[in-house]
Amino acid sequence: MVEFYSEEIGLEKTDPKLWRLRTDKLGRESWEYLTPEDADKDPQSSYTQWLLQVPEFPTPSPLKNSSNKNENYTAYDACHNGASFFKLLQDENSGIFPCQYKGPMFMTIGYIAVNYIAGVKIPDHERIELIRYIVNTAHPVDGGWGLHSVDKSTVFGTVLNYVNLRLLGLSKDHPVCVKARDTLIKLGGAIGAPHWGKTWLSTLNLYKWEGVNPAPPETWLLPYSLSIHPGRWWVHTRGVYLPISYLSLVRYSCELTPLLAELREEIYTKPFDSIDFSRHRNTVCGVDLYYPHSKVLDVANDCIVFYEKYLRPQWVHDKSKETVYDLIKKEIENTDYLCIAPVNQAFCALVTLIEEGRDSQAFKRFEFRFKDALFHGPQGMTVMGTNGVQVWDCAFAIQYFFVAGLAEKPEFYDTIVRAYEFLCRSQFDTECVPGSFRDKRVGAWGFSTKTQGYTVSDCTAEAIKAIIMVRNSDVFRAVHDKISDERLNKGIDVLMSLQNLGSFEYGSFATYEKIKAPLFMEALNPAEVFGNIMVEYPYVECTDSSVLGLTFFHKHSSYRKEEIANRIKLAIDYIKSCQQEDGSWYGCWGICFTYAGMFAMEALYTVGENYSNSETVRKGCDFLVSKQMEDGGWGESMKSSELHSYVDSEKSLVVQTAWVLVALLLAEYPDKDVIDRGIQLLKDRQLPSGEWKFESVEGVFNHSCAIEYPSYRFLFPIKALGLYTKAYSDNGI
Repeated sequence: MVEFYSEEIGLEKTDPKLWRLRTDKLGRESWEYLTPEDADKDPQSSYTQWLLQVPEFPTPSPLKNSSNKNENYTAYDACHNGASFFKLLQDENSGIFPCQYKGPMFMTIGYIAVNYIAGVKIPDHERIELIRYIVNTAHPVDGGWGLHSVDKSTVFGTVLNYVNLRLLGLSKDHPVCVKARDTLIKLGGAIGAPHWGKTWLSTLNLYKWEGVNPAPPETWLLPYSLSIHPGRWWVHTRGVYLPISYLSLVRYSCELTPLLAELREEIYTKPFDSIDFSRHRNTVCGVDLYYPHSKVLDVANDCIVFYEKYLRPQWVHDKSKETVYDLIKKEIENTDYLCIAPVNQAFCALVTLIEEGRDSQAFKRFEFRFKDALFHGPQGMTVMGTNGVQVWDCAFAIQYFFVAGLAEKPEFYDTIVRAYEFLCRSQFDTECVPGSFRDKRVGAWGFSTKTQGYTVSDCTAEAIKAIIMVRNSDVFRAVHDKISDERLNKGIDVLMSLQNLGSFEYGSFATYEKIKAPLFMEALNPAEVFGNIMVEYPYVECTDSSVLGLTFFHKHSSYRKEEIANRIKLAIDYIKSCQQEDGSWYGCWGICFTYAGMFAMEALYTVGENYSNSETVRKGCDFLVSKQMEDGGWGESMKSSELHSYVDSEKSLVVQTAWVLVALLLAEYPDKDVIDRGIQLLKDRQLPSGEWKFESVEGVFNHSCAIEYPSYRFLFPIKALGLYTKAYSDNGI
């Protein structure tokens, strides 16, 4: 049992046996803390016990396991044991695999700040665990926090989480706060926070709006034909800057409470009232600055500041405010108050609080929906990157159990059916509110839940592929009619509508939408800590997954057959064009070259390319093999994503070893010894129970922020071991 820092210093902790994770049929996850009396009448699920490391978890004890060193423990045995363990982590009610999708250290501020501003008390059981998580993710040396949980300490992470701890009731004299404050001051204090940090501090009356670069709501009044119109931006960026533009317009700061007055004196290197904030719009600590401003943006900001101060007519102010709030209400309606993700959800909730009041039904609904992304784990409770990974994980689980030859075995029947039925329920069946600047979504799937409501290209493709696998199996004939051919066809229609066929990155797929504005719009990126956020970008992984969905559908359906064949060719051509000179592909949603390499190889495999007949595949394999470590595994650092160059991790990692093995096996790489060594590592790292332990963060977004995908350490080894068993049969290890 791991002892966390919070326990070493004696922080209060809740009883893990009293927590229950509640789910519904659409995949909503929310935690409830019971009294001991109620807990006795409400048994804890096995996956909750595993999530919270409760000793009563029914740890499997397979007769043949990885500890039997003298027995012939095969790749198939490891695969079966891993799958048998993983099925225990499924929620029987919904079919999902709940997990703590964590890593970013700037999400929780929204939940804490909005409740503080509204005067809503966070329940003690949540408050205790929120404190624990923040304390347990502090940098082990200097006590600060970074952009994400494995980052160096930054002003952004440190000031937001220091403020979090103080608002949650930790004393400024507590050793954790003292250490963090020392680090913050050494970094130059809160004055060096990037744009989002300055914005949150301003709403809490801990900074002045004149020191925040503008987010002009007038851009929403511009003609949509202009590239600068926010409706053409990447959905996350426009989702965040929509409510920020409202807050910037009205210059909202909450009432200055005694606690906030204390904080003003704690987070700066000199007295608050002596600071001329207007001189610090562009002051960002060098440690934080991942994406510096362009000269174009600096000049534009100077002009907008002058306009806002001296030229903005009142009618423009009022019209902008009305337009922005109307769009916020549309975002709320399209997502039932979830919004696209927790950052813009919190900002939208704050705008709703200002407009409607704390007792309004709208704000109360936000209070309900806040719980969807608030997730508990052994380290404590945090706000996740989204409200979960439900669709994504279920699609992979179905596919990889089939790939491994396990799905049709009786012991896994219920696991597959539950996940399949969840996917069937999760397909979008309503369009967005008109005027939302949202594309058609009926037929598509999102990343997490149907309620969240945002189409994602690769999630749609992977869900379609998973569903077809189940419908093609006679074993599952009892559930074939849960979804019709017509519904799958609609999914394909949306997926094909997302392929870029215009002047931007021809043949590629982005994430949520087509690319709607030129990539040079990135020169206006105001965030400072993220790259490639202004418009949709083409992604190798999204294009790869889209190919997987299209090729599988094309094989089993006559719908739009010729057109789909052509679209697949265009996408494959794009994937090949993205291969770098050394044979690698850069990955944007997983770490990093190993992740993208796996997806690229699988896409090429679906069109019949392999090591013997494709120069592209040979180069890709040779690059990956060149990175194999001495112990036979592979491991890649988060630094690869930041530096755009392959950087080894300190040791080999199970997930990235599995990614490379999947790539090599699908490519029919001829040197079996290379593959055997990787397979042996997967077997050696597996516990006798069938579990693989967490080793390192697997995911990333916007090049700079790491995020965990807890199911990956099961799903991809199962796939790799299953592929190996099929490829080598009796000749395997």
